[in-house]
Amino acid sequence: MSKKIKILILGSVILNVLLIGVIIGHVSHRLGREDYIKKHTQDIELKLPADKEKLFFKTMEKVHLENLKIHDQIRENRESVLSILTSPDFDETSYQTEAQKLHRLRGLIMKQLADAVRELAEQFDQEERKALSEYLRLPPPPPPGIKPPYHSGPPPHHEDPTPHHLP
Repeated sequence: MSKKIKILILGSVILNVLLIGVIIGHVSHRLGREDYIKKHTQDIELKLPADKEKLFFKTMEKVHLENLKIHDQIRENRESVLSILTSPDFDETSYQTEAQKLHRLRGLIMKQLADAVRELAEQFDQEERKALSEYLRLPPPPPPGIKPPYHSGPPPHHEDPTPHHLP
């Protein structure tokens, strides 16, 4: 075999191995995330009657859909903040304005979640509210492409009354 053919075959083998590694890595991350989300939802399913479980998931889905547009705005705003931060001439006023806008958007997401939890709490009895509280204490599922934590169970309890779980 000529030297050119050997180099082409070796290059092809290396590229194929890299491609297979990327595909396996991507699939494994997605599978881990789905298991983590499934465990999250099973925790509350076991403690709510079927009608309240349906109401819970319908409400959380509604909040999630409402917040999708805000998440897009947050991504755009975050890019704007980072652009200002990395520009040759740092403009503190622009940075503070954009950072405040980012904080308002994040606050809006939390407000919508808190309002949804309040609506649910009005319809739940004490035991169902306890199940809801336990669910909200769980850490949120990781974003796509991020591996879930290896430990399980709720984090240590703290006295922050703000719900931390975003669907």
